[in-house]
Amino acid sequence: MPAASIDAETASVKSSAPRLVVFVGIHGEMEEAVITADSTRVFTRASSFYEAMLLLIAAYYVADFAYPKVYVNILSILQQFVVGEAYTGERSTNCITFLKKYSEKIC
Repeated sequence: MPAASIDAETASVKSSAPRLVVFVGIHGEMEEAVITADSTRVFTRASSFYEAMLLLIAAYYVADFAYPKVYVNILSILQQFVVGEAYTGERSTNCITFLKKYSEKIC
């Protein structure tokens, strides 16, 4: 992956929320996963998309950032079932219903 392409795709502005940018090769393999936020890039060295998502959640969790509204539902689901701690912020009613039904099925 050319450095100029990575720089262009992972640019972020001051005070922007963390986001994950994954670069995929021609055969579908993950080549690079970068967390970008607040004019900063973190090259994750993740070996899978799953691992990269965990690192994104960790970035929010450790820095105590609120999830952006557009990502709050999916990130709160991942936080609850992957990290093992329920998200306490606002979520959609559909998300809350899904979490309740899914939790009942796995318990």
